Amino acid sequence: MSEEKIIHEFKKNANEMVMVKFAEFKGKKLLDLRVFYLSEDGSWRPTPKGISLRRELIPELKLAVDKAAKEWERELPGVPGDSEPVRGDG
Repeated sequence: MSEEKIIHEFKKNANEMVMVKFAEFKGKKLLDLRVFYLSEDGSWRPTPKGISLRRELIPELKLAVDKAAKEWERELPGVPGDSEPVRGDG
């Protein structure tokens, strides 16, 4: 896998998006979740904000996201703006 493959992307806010893709770094294949920003020339550029995981850690990531979603619903059911992107420093 020498080429990156975009799996999914979604807007974080008006000027940022999160991109999930397969990537290769130092010969190792990884799942990369990274924040991109909209540059002045209109192209999306990566930021250092993100994580890269080995294939065997993908189930752990999925478990963590599933747990977070359940906890969110338990703690804050029906909170207005649930579908809005998170806006913050990260």
